[in-house]
Amino acid sequence: MLNAAGRWAVQGSARSPLLVWPATQAPGAHAAAERASAARSHPVAVVARTQADGLDEREIQLFDEAFEPALHGHAAHSEARARRLRTEAEKLDAFCMIVRAASAAPDQQAFAEVGRAASKALRAKFGGGSITSAFAWLAGPAGKEALESVVTGEIEPAGTLSIGQVIEAVRLAREAEHLRESR
Repeated sequence: MLNAAGRWAVQGSARSPLLVWPATQAPGAHAAAERASAARSHPVAVVARTQADGLDEREIQLFDEAFEPALHGHAAHSEARARRLRTEAEKLDAFCMIVRAASAAPDQQAFAEVGRAASKALRAKFGGGSITSAFAWLAGPAGKEALESVVTGEIEPAGTLSIGQVIEAVRLAREAEHLRESR
């Protein structure tokens, strides 16, 4: 869905609520989708939701002309914020890839190989890290914030993983950390 900052999002936030039109304004929503399609050079469709289950009113924003720029593209972040978000997206992607590989390891030997490869990759990309730190980061506050940034559209996933795969990897990391802490 499109948020007020002109980014595609899975959910809204107080900072970047999802743009919505009341059902009575369906022609306006379709006209906005046509303008967005033309501006973005790819099709934008209107999706009807009959219920707003689980949506907090801070997560949505009724569209009005003040949000017209969101149809044409996303608002630029400051350079410092853009740099921080890029790093956050890169870590989220790298750590999710590690968690997915570790979770798919069929035995302890394969898990150890994933750990060695993860350490090398993390050292090259971020100056250090381990399979354990990847799980802990994803399960902790930094991972929660990075995941929220992805699902609210503030950042896009940096690699080849879909948002669903990122969410699943974070869930796996949280479960693993919970098990590790309960020992």
